[in-house]
Amino acid sequence: MNVLNYRVDDRLVHGCVATMWVPQLNVERVICIDDESANNQMLKNAMRLATPNNVFLSVLTHEKAIENLKVDRYQNQRVMVVAKNPKTFLQLVENGIPVKEVTLGNLGNIDKSESSVAITRYITVNDEDYETICKLHDLGVKLDVRLQPGDPLVDNFYEQMQSKKGK
Repeated sequence: MNVLNYRVDDRLVHGCVATMWVPQLNVERVICIDDESANNQMLKNAMRLATPNNVFLSVLTHEKAIENLKVDRYQNQRVMVVAKNPKTFLQLVENGIPVKEVTLGNLGNIDKSESSVAITRYITVNDEDYETICKLHDLGVKLDVRLQPGDPLVDNFYEQMQSKKGK
């Protein structure tokens, strides 16, 4: 499997992904895993407009993404996988997809709840996200926290999150 980056970004494909991450990683295909977007032609069309012309875009349901990744459908392409929340990547791991690292790029700033706590300028976690990130961490998935590829890594993110969430 040739997945170069698994990224949490609640905006899916947008300027930062299209103009910074895709060129930096020399991505040939972006896979967006989101049931709502996969079943909404208008959302798919908007993401196609944001995707560079020389890059393929797949907007898939969770079920279809797991199926395609399990059979290594994209083995000859340089792939970036984007999802709105970390739960998607936990589902991949639980279904046997080898996810070694997840980039937390932009999370929780759109759908804040009473349980939401800002961890960094662009990462806000609610109780569900907190539990999911803890499970990913416990499963050995490395957390890479940065908005843009040139940003410095956030040191001790997991410890910061635990401290700020008070758990």
